[in-house]
Amino acid sequence: MEVLACAVITAGIVMMLQPFAFVLYTWSFLTTLFGTVMFLVVSKFPE
Repeated sequence: MEVLACAVITAGIVMMLQPFAFVLYTWSFLTTLFGTVMFLVVSKFPE
């Protein structure tokens, strides 16, 4: 699950840095925020 959260964060950063689609830029902050919150929650799960 942590790997999935890291992938969501990475996708949000890539969406933020791409110059092609404004709609991806618009959703990039929420995607990165969701991935960060997901990582914080998932990192508390026991192994």
